[in-house]
Amino acid sequence: MLKYFMGVKKFSLGLRFSLTVGVILFLFCALFSTILYHYLKAQVIKDAEDKTMIIMTQVKALGGYVKDSLRPRMFDILKTIKSENEFIIEAMSTTHVNLQVMERFNKDLPEYVYKRVSDKPLNTENTADTFHLGMIGYFTENRNKQSWQGIVKIDEQESLVYTRSIISDHSCLRCHGSPGKVPKAIFVKYGKSGNFGWKENMVVGVESVSIPMNVAFAHVRKVAIDTFMFGISTLGLLFLVLYGTFRHIVTRPLNNLSGIFRGIARGTEPLGREIPSNRKDEIGDLTESFNILARHLLEAQEKLKKAAEIEKQMMETEKLAALGQLSAGVAHEINNPLGGIRLCFNNLMNTGMDVDTKRRHIEVINSGLDRIQNIVKHLLDVSKNSPLNIASSSIDRIIENVLALTEYIISKKGIKIVKNLSCDVPELMVDSNKLEQVFLNLIINAAQAMDGEGVLTIGSFYEAGMCNVSVTDTGKGIPYEIVGKIFDPFFTTKGVGEGTGLGLTMSKAIVEQHGGEIAVETSDKGTTFTVILPLTQ
Repeated sequence: MLKYFMGVKKFSLGLRFSLTVGVILFLFCALFSTILYHYLKAQVIKDAEDKTMIIMTQVKALGGYVKDSLRPRMFDILKTIKSENEFIIEAMSTTHVNLQVMERFNKDLPEYVYKRVSDKPLNTENTADTFHLGMIGYFTENRNKQSWQGIVKIDEQESLVYTRSIISDHSCLRCHGSPGKVPKAIFVKYGKSGNFGWKENMVVGVESVSIPMNVAFAHVRKVAIDTFMFGISTLGLLFLVLYGTFRHIVTRPLNNLSGIFRGIARGTEPLGREIPSNRKDEIGDLTESFNILARHLLEAQEKLKKAAEIEKQMMETEKLAALGQLSAGVAHEINNPLGGIRLCFNNLMNTGMDVDTKRRHIEVINSGLDRIQNIVKHLLDVSKNSPLNIASSSIDRIIENVLALTEYIISKKGIKIVKNLSCDVPELMVDSNKLEQVFLNLIINAAQAMDGEGVLTIGSFYEAGMCNVSVTDTGKGIPYEIVGKIFDPFFTTKGVGEGTGLGLTMSKAIVEQHGGEIAVETSDKGTTFTVILPLTQ
């Protein structure tokens, strides 16, 4: 299964859904097993705590009976028979009685271990081990604590231990107090090196009940692992059922729809095909939506075909209109000088005239022919789009060259020049001759737009990787209704003989040939033409 998943480049929707549900259930199973383990472990510990508490309570009651009832009675009996130096351990020693009772208790329940020990007992068999010595020190330092319960490791296994401090009282001093008052029978049995000299309210030892927990903990772990494995097995079965069900209900219908979509995109399926579906669920709604979409796409396709044939006719119409406009412009511009030429020829042929008159007529004819030749030359320049002669040039130097050429015309009109040229503009890779023609047209147009005195401002600046050159006049501006026509061929607002209407057309063509653009802003306070050029070609 893992090898199959590793080889799949793209998981299907059903597989992703099943995997997602599987991961969620896996995490839930792991979490549930972990919670169950800790819960059962806590219950086992709680059960062990309750049992040790019961045993310790029983031992405490037994020790209390020996100390408070049996021992005083035995001392009275021994006093009566004048045997005060005797000490009957089997009836008078709390430690001995408790140990003997628990020894018999362990015959039926051997897992419970009872100890009553001291750091220096009379009976060396009751000497405290390392753990119990630590507990004696704990109770000595924490006199407000009378018991302690917890899990400790004893003899390489975990055990629940309940310990209780043994506090000396007045009755204990009869056998453990001043050696001169201790019954001689104790010296005989245990010797004089025992722990004598007790005082009241001293921590003299501890008693404990311990239960080994390894078996119980192992059982809890087994229950948790079995639960987890059962959950994993159920999860695997559920995964297969979910995957198969999802594939049958969702994935297969979606794959069919997807295949039809791809077929439509490749052109192998008809766009108007209806997909039958009797399902009353989301898949059925999706199928019906697909059918509606397919119908709309088919209708849009038909409309698009018809619109393309409209558009084709409009393009042809626009071409004819542009050709007619160009023809009308050429005819208008050529007819004017042709009319003058014809008139001069008729006068020369049919009218007697002196030499000066003939010369003036011939000059008019030559001037008209020059104008016609100039118009034809402009048309050829616009149409042939001659290649650029690219070289590194300074835009400020180009502007200065143009201003030098137009200095006489501008000063004659009384126009003031304001130059805002930036030194931050790097050199450009351009055709400097053609750009000079562009700026010459713009400056002359700006000068002609101002009647009498005015201010002509020329600026350059570098912005966003582009060189910008602006030419601003203080004329009356361009009327709103003709702004969109100023770059059209032969469009001009100048009088007859003052311009061909091709200056801005050619300027726009040159700038676009450089990969740039011309922007225009106009108002009743003046007009600004901005030439935007890239640094490199």
